[in-house]
Amino acid sequence: MPSFTIESTYRLPVFRHRTYEAATAEDACQLAIQDDDWQGRKEDHENGGATYLTGIWPGVDSAYTVPALALPPGFSEGKCPPTTTGTESVAPPAAPLMPRCRHCGSADICRDANAMWDETAQTWSLFATYDSQTCQRCGADSNNLALWVPVAEAGSATAFLWDVIQRLQTTSLAWDAEFQRFCTESHGQLTTEEAAARWRSAAAA
Repeated sequence: MPSFTIESTYRLPVFRHRTYEAATAEDACQLAIQDDDWQGRKEDHENGGATYLTGIWPGVDSAYTVPALALPPGFSEGKCPPTTTGTESVAPPAAPLMPRCRHCGSADICRDANAMWDETAQTWSLFATYDSQTCQRCGADSNNLALWVPVAEAGSATAFLWDVIQRLQTTSLAWDAEFQRFCTESHGQLTTEEAAARWRSAAAA
């Protein structure tokens, strides 16, 4: 099952008590607003604001290290989360994700599993899946091999980017702005082999 790193936020009121000498109450209020000295401030934990979300990323501990996903409607500041009926949530489905090898970028990942013979269906039926994952392309194997990223539409610049990454076997390039721009400009102009060779040449220069 995919994992997501979510940044949750709430606003905490901070206040101070300070005496001002002024001709009128309005003048005193103006002095308080203009006062930038917050020494002795206090935090009002009992009246903190509602929790809202300020970021979501695919993967474990992935905040600000991979491209952020779009927050589903209703979870940003000032919005109401989708209502639920009983235990059933009516939130819209999340954007589809897919696993890629965090070593080479390939989508050809297998996961260890166990199957049992189904006498009725006369076929092997999936019984359980296990944490161990293996990349069929580079042979990497671990319990945290899969890098969950948004599904790239076939023939798109994003799909081309991942094809080039597989040639280069450097997944960190997926979040490199210069590499993203290079792949966008090369999409439809170069083959993945040509783009990978050109990028290697530029990087070595």
